[in-house]
Amino acid sequence: MKNLAESIIQTRYHAALHGLISGFAMLPNQRIQHLMGNDLEAALARPNTVVWLHFNTRVGHARDWIARCEHLPEASRRFLLDTDDRKRLERIGDSLMGVISDIRYDFGLDFDPEQIAALRFYLDRGCLISTRRQPSSAADQLRTEINNGRHFDSPAKLVIHLFESQVAKLDKTMARIREMLDAIEDQVLAGRVRGQHMQLGSIRRLAVRLNHHFGPEHRMLQRLCRRPPNWFEEIDNMALVDVAEEFRELVDDLTETQERAKLLQEELAARLAEQTNSNLYILSLFTAILLPPSLIAGIFGMNVVGVPGVQNGNETTFWWVMLSMGAISLLVLLVFFLRRFLQ
Repeated sequence: MKNLAESIIQTRYHAALHGLISGFAMLPNQRIQHLMGNDLEAALARPNTVVWLHFNTRVGHARDWIARCEHLPEASRRFLLDTDDRKRLERIGDSLMGVISDIRYDFGLDFDPEQIAALRFYLDRGCLISTRRQPSSAADQLRTEINNGRHFDSPAKLVIHLFESQVAKLDKTMARIREMLDAIEDQVLAGRVRGQHMQLGSIRRLAVRLNHHFGPEHRMLQRLCRRPPNWFEEIDNMALVDVAEEFRELVDDLTETQERAKLLQEELAARLAEQTNSNLYILSLFTAILLPPSLIAGIFGMNVVGVPGVQNGNETTFWWVMLSMGAISLLVLLVFFLRRFLQ
């Protein structure tokens, strides 16, 4: 047990020197070998072995190893070390090269572009070599699965698992967004329209940006389903079709979320306008009712000679003035009522 622990520590330490995040060789007898820096070339040359190498290209040792790896074609080396994060899928003979988006573990609904990482990969009959510059959840999930003993008998299954992990992570994000939209919809329908406008704007921006990052992957997978490498097995092709369908549903959900948030924003704006109009109507009503009394009070409040009832009036003059103001207000209300100003 002690030797095993020392071996794991040595493996991690030696891998870190090369910027190697994960290194596994899956042997035909269902055994999984953890690879160290000195084992990589031998593992790639070993027949009937599936190899996955995952590098952090921010580390110079990782870039140097990829640049001199004889197993990789020259174009693949340049591709893995490139910094262009445009989403794409390219074929060189029977091998595949691609750039896909990946969500970090600390991804939140307050969208930060730094929370979307780019994952580059090279795939052929015997290996999957991937690189990243930021932490990503799909690659970490794949590493966890292999560490837990899951055996992959083909590189195609490895890359398909990456896509499946993306869908699973995005499904959780979409579930949280739908819960937020449901809560906002209930509040709007109940007439509680305060502060939801900013939330809906954030949700729409999030859905648009997720669609921008992961929409191209759906089209990439569709093209790959139509023309997979000839070394893909039938079960791999079926799994690829299933993942492409899940991505299609995900893109549809993102589009639906954008439309739903837009409709809720329009409904919210309409209810706010209705509330504002109602408040303005009540204010206008009180203004119209109080305008004649204000005019009368202003006239009798003038400090000039000749105002009726001020110099020579009796005690009932005040009450006659008050009665006249009340009567005029009631007359205004009656006019509004007759003209159906009041509901």
